[in-house]
Amino acid sequence: MRLNFLDKRFFLSFIGLFLVALGSLKAQSSDKKPKPYDARFKNVQEILKQGKIGPGMDSLDAILADYPQADDIYFTKAILLAQMRNQDGAIEAIKEALNIQPKPEYLSFAVDAFKSKNDADSALIYLDKLIDQDDNNTASLKRERIMLLFNGGYKDVALEYFYKTKEIAVASDTLDMVGSVLLNDAGNYKAVIDLLKPWADKGTSLAQVYGQLAQAYNLSKNSKLALDYINKGIQTTKEDFLYFDLADLYRFDKKVKLSFDALKQGFQSKKVDFADKNRIIMTLLNPKGPYSKDQLLELVNILVEVHPRIAESHMAKGQVLWLRDDKSAAQSSLAVAVSMNPYQIDAWRMLMSLDMDKGEFDQAIAHGGEALHYVANNATILYFTSMAYLMKKDMENSRKFMEAALNNAQDESPFLQANIYGGLGDIYNSLKMYKASDAAYIEAIRLDSTNVTAMNNLAYYLSLRKERLDDATKYAAMATKLQPNNGTFEDTYAWVLFANGKYDDALVWIQKALKNTNPQTSVLLEHYGDILIKLGKTTDAVKQWNLALEKGTDTGESKLKLKKKIETKSYVE
Repeated sequence: MRLNFLDKRFFLSFIGLFLVALGSLKAQSSDKKPKPYDARFKNVQEILKQGKIGPGMDSLDAILADYPQADDIYFTKAILLAQMRNQDGAIEAIKEALNIQPKPEYLSFAVDAFKSKNDADSALIYLDKLIDQDDNNTASLKRERIMLLFNGGYKDVALEYFYKTKEIAVASDTLDMVGSVLLNDAGNYKAVIDLLKPWADKGTSLAQVYGQLAQAYNLSKNSKLALDYINKGIQTTKEDFLYFDLADLYRFDKKVKLSFDALKQGFQSKKVDFADKNRIIMTLLNPKGPYSKDQLLELVNILVEVHPRIAESHMAKGQVLWLRDDKSAAQSSLAVAVSMNPYQIDAWRMLMSLDMDKGEFDQAIAHGGEALHYVANNATILYFTSMAYLMKKDMENSRKFMEAALNNAQDESPFLQANIYGGLGDIYNSLKMYKASDAAYIEAIRLDSTNVTAMNNLAYYLSLRKERLDDATKYAAMATKLQPNNGTFEDTYAWVLFANGKYDDALVWIQKALKNTNPQTSVLLEHYGDILIKLGKTTDAVKQWNLALEKGTDTGESKLKLKKKIETKSYVE
């Protein structure tokens, strides 16, 4: 069931909507004393009307350089940064505005900004300040506080605050509906039914009441009443998002066709928020989802048809097309997304990943350069650009961009930082900077204890150099445990054991690797032969070396060494 029960302010998606916000801000200030930068601020609006976001931002910064106490300019900058999906920048800007003057609209924006980052604790700080200031919206702000407490993990406190608010507030279907979310989560379905059934029977116009009530009935194993109340909600409120709840109910009853038909009705509605539809699509991208890939494509085609000017709709279509292995079409959809919103980092990331997946490394590099024009020094884009150069075996450029990614990743997630360090490990190893390579891999593992690629690569390169074989064994074993049945990792483990002289154990793991690798590679077959020769199985070893030779090797040097093994029927270092 959807829990989209509170009035939400979504960050603006288009320049046009941004200008509405600017107009609103200007209207709020129209009855105040003129400011010395009013003319310059009006010029910013004209720049933004032309879609020139970068110059508009530069103009705002120029105003702030001359008027550092211009709180409304900081507010405007915060709105623009949020539109650009730069939530950290938006938060810093709104904090500056609040330090100058804690206006209600600034506090409200700060609450939304922290909510978008799932930082309920920070959002609560600003919400409590807003509640103290704003006497006109006390009821809605208290409902917001209940849900922030709930979403922040303070469920008991949220429920207690709900009951205290209910004692002093006028009877309200909205408040009771918020309370029902907490009670449904606590498994107290009877309390939910007692709370909401009277409102639904009266025909409340609050659609979410029917959704929460249906959820309580459904979880109480009464699917008939759940369906009855959802259908009543659809007829009474004419709110199309209830079709998503209807789809959930049918899905729980394993009526997939009816579920999909209900979902389509919700997607076809122009009254339903794009964000709700997009959130559903992202959930359904799970390979174990209830709907087929054809059905997912039908949904994203509807999404693009109903919301053609939202970049994320084309992103969603690109993801579904990629899932269907239609890579060229996926590239086209993602290219549309970045043309509409060149600040959408995830779209660039996916587009560059697709380029590399298709072996189009120069195109990935070109896309990286274009993206960096809009999001300069972005660690994610720098990382993917470096990876494209790495795949081209242009190690110097790969190193340059990966080190730039690291230098700009201080505020990025540990996951991205770990990937950057892992990339540096690969690059430094190729450049024979072995100490730096080992250190980079270890830092990647420290940042992300599940980074199996860094574990595998560190183990393999240590084994090739016959250094710190105990560490190599530890990391290779960890990689195979975290990701079992991975032929590449099993081959590495076998080779580490081989380097340690544990040939019987190495044979077990190389045979697992052969079973889990399709097609088998020249390196894998050569390793198999090397292990067999150490076990005295000369005929079998030569057979595997010949198969490896037929597969082809990476370099002429490798080919010569393999031929020498076959000729001498012995292992060659």
